[in-house]
Amino acid sequence: MTGDDADGPRSELLTASLRSVRPAALTISSPVLILGGPSPAASELSQRLRGIDVKVLLASSAETARQALQVDAPELFVVDARASRRVSDMEAVLEDLRSSIDPSAVLHWFDADVELARLLETVHPQDDHITGSVSVEEALRRLHFITARLPARTEGERLLVGDLELDTAARTVRRGGRDIDLSDTEFRLLRLLMRHARTVLPKSEILQQVWEYEFAGQANIVELYISYVRKKIEADMPRMIHTVRGAGYVLRPAERGSSSPTSAASAGSA
Repeated sequence: MTGDDADGPRSELLTASLRSVRPAALTISSPVLILGGPSPAASELSQRLRGIDVKVLLASSAETARQALQVDAPELFVVDARASRRVSDMEAVLEDLRSSIDPSAVLHWFDADVELARLLETVHPQDDHITGSVSVEEALRRLHFITARLPARTEGERLLVGDLELDTAARTVRRGGRDIDLSDTEFRLLRLLMRHARTVLPKSEILQQVWEYEFAGQANIVELYISYVRKKIEADMPRMIHTVRGAGYVLRPAERGSSSPTSAASAGSA
């Protein structure tokens, strides 16, 4: 038997074994705050993260980054420290991030010519970094491994607005004791509205948070899915999602004694 003949069965066995191994799932803590000026890499990374149901917070200034900290308490940060993308007061903001959230970790993006001294000063043991051009695939892999260094999240997010309840870990929605079945997009839309209950969200923000750039400029997709979600959570029950003309949409607890949208004379379309 020649060497080629001997290798044949072993090669086939190895190929079969590899095919039987299921690829590990990409796991990234949610939410992720991306701090830096607008860039193609940040836009693509945001879209990819949202595609695996990770909430993304985009901050192009110190003020918006600090606001995101107060509302969502992210544990993972992507800090674009490249000269053309870095925001003013970045070092101070980064210190705020680290002091506000414990534990936390940062994926730094540096220019190719970054000095070693700066790397050693900025990148902490739990962090990671990329120098030069940013590969989104590489950023996703590094975020996956950074997540593994942080303590595992033992509980999901449970949102409660009036008699409407959403559980991200179990991926369930209930209202008044009734289970509600939502598609993935409907679930993300309702979660966004519930996270910002009583706050009017413009169509542009909803489009960015739920669909990112996939439907850029197509605000009518927001109206369509608002109507879908309304029909499911407001079926024979008082209205919760309200249209604010010229401003956007807001979710509020239903008022006691209010009629259902189908019977209310004032009920309008999205």
